[in-house]
Amino acid sequence: MKFNRRQFLRWMGVGAISAYCGFLTSCDGDGEDSPVFAQKYPLQLPSSQGGLFGYFRPQGAFSISVVPYSFSLLPGAKTPGMAYLVQDGGKTYINPIFVVSQGGQVSVTMQNSLSEKTIIHWHGLLLDWLQDGHPYYSVSPQGSYSYSFSVPNRSGLYFYHPHPHGRTGYQVYHGLTGLFLVEDADELNLRSQLQLTLGETDIPLVLQDRNFNPDNTFLYNPLGPNGNMGVWGEVPLVNFTPWPYLEVRRRIYRFRILNGANARPYRLVLLRGNQRQPFYLIGVEGGLLDRPYQVDEILLAPAERADILVDFRNFQVGEVVRLYNLAHNLVPSNMNPVVNSEFEVLEFRVTQDDTYTATLPTTLSSLGSLNTANATLVSLPLGVSQGVFTIGGQQWDSTNPLKDYGLNFNQGQVVIFEFTNATGMYHPMHLHGPTFQVLRRRNSPQVISNLARVLNDGTGRMVTDLGWKDTVIVAPSETVQIAMQMQNPGSSSPQYYLLHCHILEHHDSGMMIQYTVT
Repeated sequence: MKFNRRQFLRWMGVGAISAYCGFLTSCDGDGEDSPVFAQKYPLQLPSSQGGLFGYFRPQGAFSISVVPYSFSLLPGAKTPGMAYLVQDGGKTYINPIFVVSQGGQVSVTMQNSLSEKTIIHWHGLLLDWLQDGHPYYSVSPQGSYSYSFSVPNRSGLYFYHPHPHGRTGYQVYHGLTGLFLVEDADELNLRSQLQLTLGETDIPLVLQDRNFNPDNTFLYNPLGPNGNMGVWGEVPLVNFTPWPYLEVRRRIYRFRILNGANARPYRLVLLRGNQRQPFYLIGVEGGLLDRPYQVDEILLAPAERADILVDFRNFQVGEVVRLYNLAHNLVPSNMNPVVNSEFEVLEFRVTQDDTYTATLPTTLSSLGSLNTANATLVSLPLGVSQGVFTIGGQQWDSTNPLKDYGLNFNQGQVVIFEFTNATGMYHPMHLHGPTFQVLRRRNSPQVISNLARVLNDGTGRMVTDLGWKDTVIVAPSETVQIAMQMQNPGSSSPQYYLLHCHILEHHDSGMMIQYTVT
């Protein structure tokens, strides 16, 4: 079943939320006459001293509590929500950023102090499925779950979030998101070369959007029947900061960007006035690329990450540069304005000169590639059945969380998954287990075709398709092929790994299946 535009609009329930432009002076164009917020707030920066998104380097076993928590987000009353809390060495960390070396050990017990089930998924890490946060192991209130694993992944920005089936979107929306930073020799070398300091010149940016009630409580209002079209918020948040700004010096800064939204893709540009400025993509979900790639735009779906460098020596003290979100057109263009709105994400204020002289490295890492000559091709069309999105014609069976969906592979087997999207809406497809490589795109929409011109290698890929990935955008009517080598990192066999859309309400409503590795 493929929706036409009229059917789609009726299904989504246009008018369910107010137009985004009510918050802005204007709301159109490539940054020209662009949104200007009446009040801006300093960006929340992570610290090694604890607090929100504090850097935490585990030393031995520790506990993480999932608790009710009230955030200071908007002026006035605090916003009740949920948080991950770690107390260690006299410090309290809220949604900590775990910093772990490649090969390092993590031993943590999750204590569930919520009034509903939850479980932690370590997104992007290659783990035994018993450590991966499968919804089968969701923990009841006042229960606990112990994780113990080593980290095999190369350096990169990974993250963690809840994964109880049917409640993932709600729990993430109410605050449950944290980062997981892996370090290896390439990472430490880059940080040294560019004289980067975590939390100061090497800064994570968690991009999210939210709606609020007049009393500052979260307004969780997914669109569509049973809410399975996802949440599209009116208020942009970066590191839980609404309408943020950051003061910067004239030097190179590194920003590790996570699209932590429930449903919104971000089409990001860097603007001086209304003119795009170049920046450099150096990494994606699975870590550093082979070299820096100069770009003037990137597209990130929920769960995708982009590691970028911005050289503020190209600007003068007193200038303002903006990270800005353009219309993506990955859903019907005449849907509710909030879905395809343009807005400022983060304002950079160049406030200080600097004697900084470091130059951009020419190489970053060695990527390697999969040999797909004898790969198994698996076609998984994305469709709709009775108002619920499907993968390969199937939906999640909540009565049988270990169901066999017919995707059974062997250790070492190379598999090409081919996704063809016939739903009329984009889907960011995420696979638990090994990271993968994007091979090619066909029949892509204009926004992706324009980005593919940077590489122009005949595959139709965007720069953000390079390297090792765990999430890939599949646009309406598009076909995307990815390749992965199956791995069993645990002692049990088979391993059960989820495959789902990372629009959170999509997989909550059933757009999820699983594969096994024996």
